[in-house]
Amino acid sequence: MRKRKGSWIVRVKRVPLGLAALLGAAVVVLPAVASSEAGPTISAVNSGGGPYGESHAWSPASVEVASGDTVTFQNTSSTVSHGVVWDTAEAPSCSGIPLGRGETSWKGACTFSHPGSYNFHCYVHPIEMKGTVTVSANGTTTVTTPGGPPGTTTTGTTTTGTATAPGAQEPGGPSGSPLAGSASSAIRLARLQHGGAVRGAVAVSEAGSGGRLEVDLLARRASLAGAPHAPLASAGRLVRSSLRAGVVSFKVPLNARAAHALRAHHRLALTVRIVIRPVHGSPATVTRSVLLRS
Repeated sequence: MRKRKGSWIVRVKRVPLGLAALLGAAVVVLPAVASSEAGPTISAVNSGGGPYGESHAWSPASVEVASGDTVTFQNTSSTVSHGVVWDTAEAPSCSGIPLGRGETSWKGACTFSHPGSYNFHCYVHPIEMKGTVTVSANGTTTVTTPGGPPGTTTTGTTTTGTATAPGAQEPGGPSGSPLAGSASSAIRLARLQHGGAVRGAVAVSEAGSGGRLEVDLLARRASLAGAPHAPLASAGRLVRSSLRAGVVSFKVPLNARAAHALRAHHRLALTVRIVIRPVHGSPATVTRSVLLRS
């Protein structure tokens, strides 16, 4: 910049046209790249009215991500508790999420390092709120969102590729799951039973040998007179340690409150939560529904 004859003359270096175009394109492209890295969000949603007309769901109920991606989970309600329970032997790495318990007003994330199908349910509403995170190896993301009446879904794009479900056995050796086989084959539990106890069996693998079996019977608070203010109340519990590999049978008697409800109504709908905690590795949690008749 120099002064000539009472006026200022400013010299400006010209930027090559190609470089200017490239810089302008970067302004547009960079935000798009940043937004593409954000994983899907699964929210706990509540609808209907009370005291027992409420309905609860995960939205979306199913997502598909690539190996190494992160999924955000959240519960924005300050009055209704929700939590996450993984139904697979191998659970993702999570932070900020209430695992195995219910809380209000929370938000966290889980990172999925291995391909497979990860099933989960809400700790407080295990029958209503079920979902799946499918992890593929090719990077395509699929989201399944509620569409229409409860229980129906609308699915977006699909992804091709093969994946091994967490806890399943791969060719060449066991995966380390405490269950001997898949959850559907390892758990033997009749949906309709009679009497004052729930009977079943679980096939324990060598990886689960020496571990602990926990069986919880849960019933809706409306079914149990005097139940605490929680959507589900305990109806019975069994804990067995030092498991041996093979088929382990169990019998869980109803507690006094649940037994009274069964005598009064001649039927009792239960949620049975079965947990195998190995000495080493992640626990396996399986949830089933049982109708008990007197």
